[in-house]
Amino acid sequence: MRKSIVISFLLAIPIFPLAQNKIDQTLEKCLNQDNSTAGQRNCIISAQQSWDKELNKYYTSLNQKLNKTAKKELLEAQRNWILFRDSEFKLINKYYFDVKKGTIFQVISENKKLQIIKERALQLKEYDEQFDY
Repeated sequence: MRKSIVISFLLAIPIFPLAQNKIDQTLEKCLNQDNSTAGQRNCIISAQQSWDKELNKYYTSLNQKLNKTAKKELLEAQRNWILFRDSEFKLINKYYFDVKKGTIFQVISENKKLQIIKERALQLKEYDEQFDY
């Protein structure tokens, strides 16, 4: 009995990260409303834009908390990330539009881009929130 309770608890743990933020909730709602490939792609692009706004919000907030030297490091890191992002987006476009064929790959490619932007936004959020600790 105890073993089954522990297993049930462990299986439930991944549910908590699914308590999505507002952007992910909006994306999920949008995706459920429009099943067309174009609609799905538009939903994901909208989420990309929202995550980019979040990224910029946390970058600005963190930048305001840093001393002069750390601000330079943050700027350099962000510039390097932008180079990475642009390069990765080119690869994603090449792979999903030239190598793979079919409209579903447009949705997949936009989702890959979304994950890159979201990950950076969450990194900056974490730095910003932990700054005061």
